[in-house]
Amino acid sequence: MDEVIVEKMIFLHQNLESQQSVFRFLAEQLVEAGRGTSKDALIEGFYDREREFSTALNDKIAIPHCRHDAIKQATVLIVQNERDIPWTDGEPVNLMFALMVPGGNENQLHIRILAQVAQLIMEDSFIEKVRSGQNPKDIFDEMKSLNELG
Repeated sequence: MDEVIVEKMIFLHQNLESQQSVFRFLAEQLVEAGRGTSKDALIEGFYDREREFSTALNDKIAIPHCRHDAIKQATVLIVQNERDIPWTDGEPVNLMFALMVPGGNENQLHIRILAQVAQLIMEDSFIEKVRSGQNPKDIFDEMKSLNELG
């Protein structure tokens, strides 16, 4: 089974300036890793989801997600940003846990991944580790249980 979370999809100390640049960055990373096929379709997928309601949470965290046929493999990407970014509802965000899941997704994998990520981010110690993280491996070690969901 292919892994949902991999160390190379954890991006620390980024300097993205807007929600648009975050969505572009996420789409580019997925396509470059061979896990997605169309950057434009993925970016539009993020915006489609945000139009339903903002994925920003409290504590400057967002969980943007996209379910689209342009996604070849379910993937969680983590972005730790150096600055706050105004999100859909104006809420400042600097830590993103992006969920990208293939369109068909008949086994409701996106719901299971979302539930697991939501459980992790409710733990203050986990969020502190991700916010202060200097090494993607440390964060990956905390999240590798996601790979058992597939």
